[in-house]
Formats: sequence, structure tokens, C-alpha cells
Amino acid sequence: MPDVTLALKEPGREGGEERLERALRRLEFVRLVNVDRERGLVAVSYEGGGEELERIEEAARRAGYGVDPSAGAREVT
Repeated sequence: MPDVTLALKEPGREGGEERLERALRRLEFVRLVNVDRERGLVAVSYEGGGEELERIEEAARRAGYGVDPSAGAREVT
């Protein structure tokens, strides 16, 4: 199961962490989500590869957050 850390580029709205967490947990392949707004990070454990990572990033954008995946995240097969 790949793990990825996403850096939040945009802060989102007040209380948006819960919205972000719910959006990511709705994805059937996501197993764990931990949002750390103070550090501007989201840790995600999921099943899959690059396509699923793209869906995670899109879900974060729809929830109001710009994100950058951690180094090496795109190398997941």
C-alpha cells in the first residue's frame, strides 16, 4: 500500500480540513488520511498507483486545496 504526503499549497477555508479528509476518505482505494493543517501536510495511505494518486490530487482540489505530492510519489507503480 503506497503512502504519500501532500503539501498544501493553498490553505483552504476555515474548518476545511474536515472537508478535505472526508473527500479523500470517499475514494474507495484510500485507507488512511491524516491532515496536519499547522504543518500544511496531508498523509494518505492508499491502494493503487499513479492513476489513484491523480484522483487523490483532484479530490483535494475539489475540496478547495492545492497540493503538491511528496518527492518520489509519482514513481509509484
